[in-house]
Amino acid sequence: MGVIFGEICLFGSGYAGLANCKVFFVGVTLDTFYYFYQEENMALNFETVGKVWGPYEFSYDERDLIIYALGIGYGKEALEYVYEGAKDFKAFPTYGVILPSNAGAEAFLSTKANFAMVVHGEQALQMHNPLPRKATVLTTAVIEGIYDKGSGALIVMRFDSKDKKGTPICSNWVGAFVRGAGGFGGTAQPKKDVPAIPQGNPDFVFDAPTEVNQAALYRMSGDRNPLHIDPAIAQAVGFKEPILHGLCTYGVVGRRFVKEIFQGDSGKLKSYSARFSNPVIPGQSLQAKVWQPRAGLYLLEVFNAKGEAVLRNGVIESR
Repeated sequence: MGVIFGEICLFGSGYAGLANCKVFFVGVTLDTFYYFYQEENMALNFETVGKVWGPYEFSYDERDLIIYALGIGYGKEALEYVYEGAKDFKAFPTYGVILPSNAGAEAFLSTKANFAMVVHGEQALQMHNPLPRKATVLTTAVIEGIYDKGSGALIVMRFDSKDKKGTPICSNWVGAFVRGAGGFGGTAQPKKDVPAIPQGNPDFVFDAPTEVNQAALYRMSGDRNPLHIDPAIAQAVGFKEPILHGLCTYGVVGRRFVKEIFQGDSGKLKSYSARFSNPVIPGQSLQAKVWQPRAGLYLLEVFNAKGEAVLRNGVIESR
């Protein structure tokens, strides 16, 4: 998510695989490295469920779209995404995950979740209309639910973004897992109406390489969590080197999916959801496996060279 307020980076790394880390929220430099650690989880505030926060205003233009496109791996071969003078210049749809960048802090703080125990586990994006090439958007935030997962609690936040005329642009869902906060009972998380991955080989397989400098560029789209750039910070939280933003991995895979499955037509992307399951190191090559159980529906799993899943439970719908 990359929501930044003060010196707290909310959902900066985007990996459920960070569950063994003792520290998640960090400051901007090692000298101001904040642990935001509590010895025990505080009781979650369930009264915040359903409350609407905002709207929050966020503006972007062609420059922002180009920086994002470069950050997820586009180059001069795709002028429609990296050159504002191209006749068909447009936003790549996963830029929609950037729109709520300033909209999550108040809502999430209201849950009283322990920062040190939180990981960004899931992301979902639904496109309602194409992203304008520049706009000022208004985004509302709501805690859609807090669910008991036994070993922890899952906080689901929904963000709805509209232009100033009220035209819906996109909706985002962020699943934040709070380790050690489960056991309170309550209603179960609604099940998604998605079929299981079919037995047998995938219908499509394609590579999704990342670049060694990808995190350094992607952070210019707003998520400046030093975990993704500063080796000292990365080592302090248990990594040998900085890791790639979860939402960058999400964007890289989305770009390759559009190229391989939609033959480059990004307008076909209706929705895209996935669970972050392991970190990616910039420069690693990934492999995506895709099953198509029915027309317009694709199930996605993405693996690193070791065979470890980095994205699971991926679902993409087409128009």
